[in-house]
Amino acid sequence: PLIDPDRIEWFATPGGNSIKVLRVSEETASYTALFKAEKGTVNPPHIHLGPADFYVLSGRMDYRGGSSKAGDWIYEPNGAVHEATSHSEETVYLANVHGAIAFYGEDPGDGSERPIVGTSDWRGMKAIQDLQKTTG
Repeated sequence: PLIDPDRIEWFATPGGNSIKVLRVSEETASYTALFKAEKGTVNPPHIHLGPADFYVLSGRMDYRGGSSKAGDWIYEPNGAVHEATSHSEETVYLANVHGAIAFYGEDPGDGSERPIVGTSDWRGMKAIQDLQKTTG
């Protein structure tokens, strides 16, 4: 289908991010969305449980691969582990995500692995898509 992202209102999520879900595929467990991170937003440490790619439309994003700016394309393979991803200015990017993202909790400090405390996947994106409002 043809989608006009300008007709979709930003849906605020916890932590300083807003989202416009453009497509969700139950068959492939993938989704496409626009993300807007407010200046100072820090996304928590996480692991990609499927590949993903991102195209930065505006702003700046600092992550495990370095710093990206408007016009940069980023590819994250399955299994890519991130510490926090930060946004030193408001940043808008297009995300194509093919699998879940699992978020880590605090390091237990005893040498054991950090626990997984939450996930983001196609089901959550579908729920947001069902709630987001369109204009016009």
